[in-house]
Amino acid sequence: MTSQPRTRSTAGKPKSEGTATGLAALAKRFADAGTAAETAYAVLREAILNNMLAPGTRLRADDLAKKLGVSKTPVREALRRLQAEDYVVVGAGNALTVKVMSEKQLIEIYFTREALEGMAARLAAENAGQLDLTQLRAVLQDVEAALAAADCSGMRNYTGEFQLAVFHAAHNDFLFDLLKSLQEKIRNQKTSTLSVPGRDEEVVGFCRAVLRAIEARDPDAAERIARTNRRRTLELRLRMMRNAPGKQ
Repeated sequence: MTSQPRTRSTAGKPKSEGTATGLAALAKRFADAGTAAETAYAVLREAILNNMLAPGTRLRADDLAKKLGVSKTPVREALRRLQAEDYVVVGAGNALTVKVMSEKQLIEIYFTREALEGMAARLAAENAGQLDLTQLRAVLQDVEAALAAADCSGMRNYTGEFQLAVFHAAHNDFLFDLLKSLQEKIRNQKTSTLSVPGRDEEVVGFCRAVLRAIEARDPDAAERIARTNRRRTLELRLRMMRNAPGKQ
């Protein structure tokens, strides 16, 4: 398995220069996305999801157009599309910014994820084929290797892949699309619960346990494990949000 594509490191560069370099790299990657507006949308969406454009970042069409090497019109079209998808919001002075998630929104997303991920794990235990199981075992090996290497970024990527593999094994396309969308709503958060001491081992334990339940064709256990893991993730995220600088 391979992790999600990464842009070239911008460590040591000023924030604006690093962002410009990263956006230019993404523009090359999505050069075949379609029209200028479709390319701008693909680049900006990925930049938001991978935290290159962090929550709260102001989005100026003229500045983004220069960084992407296009006119302002396709950028404005892309921003309107991202606003419709709730990745971009109108802030003070009618300025567009990357959405900052509230505690209420976080809870709503995680309650929904808990229910749907429990259903997906249950269906996976009932419907997974041999190819699905092979895929899950392969990604689990990547997760375990990242844990052994103390690679937090790799852990985050591979655990995300493992979740998607479980959703895919449910063999319900509509459910898969819903869960993938909800997973992406969290991807652009600045922090990960994997930064909490011991959480990485907890997550690997979850992956192992839900795979065992799927292999054993035990839908009750698979659903319980998936729900427990998501509830634990919410608990940690709320703690991190409430203890963040400026929240004291």
